[in-house]
Amino acid sequence: MNDTLKAFLLFTLKYLKPFKQSFFLGLFFALLASLLTGLGTSAIKPAFNIIFVQGRHEYFWLIPIGLLLLFGFIGLSSLLQAYYMKITTTGMVNLIRLTLLQKCLNLPYELLAKERTGQTVSRVINDTAQIEPVLAESYQILIKEGLTVLVLIGVAFYMRFDLTLLVLITLPIIVYTSKHLGAKTRLARRQTQLATGELTHRLTEALRGIKELKLFPSQELVFNLFEKELKRAFRYAVKITKYHGASKSIVDVMNGIGGALVISYGGYLIIKGSLDPGAFLSVLTAILLVFNPVRKLARAYTGLKEAQGAWSRIDEVLSLPEEKAEGKKPSPPQRGFELRNVSFRYDESLPLALCEVSTDIPARKMVALVGPSGSGKTTLIHLLLRFYQPTSGEIFLDGELINNFNLREYRNLFGVVLQEPFLFNLSILDNLLLAKPTATFEEVVSACELARAHEFILKLPKGYHTVLGEEGINLSGGERQRLALARIFLRKPPIIILDEATSQLDALTEVAIESALERLRGETTFIVIAHRLSTIIKADKIILLDRGRIVAEGTHDELLKAEKLYQNLYQSFMRQEV
Repeated sequence: MNDTLKAFLLFTLKYLKPFKQSFFLGLFFALLASLLTGLGTSAIKPAFNIIFVQGRHEYFWLIPIGLLLLFGFIGLSSLLQAYYMKITTTGMVNLIRLTLLQKCLNLPYELLAKERTGQTVSRVINDTAQIEPVLAESYQILIKEGLTVLVLIGVAFYMRFDLTLLVLITLPIIVYTSKHLGAKTRLARRQTQLATGELTHRLTEALRGIKELKLFPSQELVFNLFEKELKRAFRYAVKITKYHGASKSIVDVMNGIGGALVISYGGYLIIKGSLDPGAFLSVLTAILLVFNPVRKLARAYTGLKEAQGAWSRIDEVLSLPEEKAEGKKPSPPQRGFELRNVSFRYDESLPLALCEVSTDIPARKMVALVGPSGSGKTTLIHLLLRFYQPTSGEIFLDGELINNFNLREYRNLFGVVLQEPFLFNLSILDNLLLAKPTATFEEVVSACELARAHEFILKLPKGYHTVLGEEGINLSGGERQRLALARIFLRKPPIIILDEATSQLDALTEVAIESALERLRGETTFIVIAHRLSTIIKADKIILLDRGRIVAEGTHDELLKAEKLYQNLYQSFMRQEV
């Protein structure tokens, strides 16, 4: 057994422990079915000799009754074996999927951002789906048919070892071809899974960008890309079928050769008088019954090799380093953040997104990040949230490196509202409770009233229990922003990050929400990416960014007097609002 197959088997056995009871029950019934098959085969010789050779025809009625009982018990044992093994393998695959999802949730955002969504989905769903039938079928076959082969060969050896050896001559050829074709199948399966992941990505991308596709003449390009990956997956799927068929055909040919050798040599021995017909029939039956399990074992081995391609992609994810979660428990900011010579680039081939940034964000103040598109505002927010690590430099909170804090506890200090907030395909109530699972319904309603969301929620068919479409597609942009703001009012985190959080609201609603946010001033640290004059003017401090560098810092009045870039941005903001 090569190291890769051994690693795959050890990987699956790790998930077997919670289901060991059903596994051993399946193993017991597999053993029982194999022993009953061997018992029936070994009974042929005495039954044939007594009833037909010795002429004791009064016992003939026992044959149909015996066959009925024998195959009834074999069938029942096989059914129970399949039932318990299905419980085992399905449970194992579900556990692998949960482990994969948990792993993905614990991976650094930086890694997930580089991996395309379709490929990640494919690993969790498609690759594990590829393993499931292998676990369900191959393990059952390896256990049940493997035991059956051992029992039948044992019976055949006991009856006549020389006839049995003739059949075993063909086994090395079967083993070699199964191993060779299994390796080819594994490589083809891996390519198929890669193509399936790309298909998932292309389809997800097309559906997420459906509005753009309908507005631009680009549908043919997307269709052609999808068709290209579809043809690629088709080619490798055909190869896998070819290898499966070749494996089965070779086993069938070897079975035919083995059967011909046994009948020829056995017939010769009977003619010479060296072998009685009952023994020959018993050995022949055992050998003929071995052929089908051997065929299934060859198929199971090919299936295991095929699953290795999917497993290797799963193992790639499980082997990735997770976010460092342990550390000190942070407290709400007392002095605030300090950035010292912070630089960052998204990739080594790209220029710096932030360059030697040094500044402070005082606690319980409102700090606005202002600058042209691509100046580094969002990147700075990502570093504060620890979605990325600085390429160089350090970030402190109240004098402590932010990397020294427990990651989950640290992020719980923040509440973030984006220009395009994400809503899950859950009820409105469940979406809001994501922010504070322990909140009462009254607290949820109060938060929605502050966010001016309560009124439109009550107009929906099921109110707070209305299930939103994917990403909240059945709500307007302004309604989605109000729900995102309601999450903030529900949690009341000590640090609030607003990225154009009211850009899609009407003027009256915006004024009401800004008034509600204003109540949190003095006890909350606000970090705002702003393009609206009303927000910028209220800021206690403005950080002006351009091309990843801090150009200037100060209040609105200070920057308006001294900084040309800020003056230009101010004029632009004024024109937008007019």
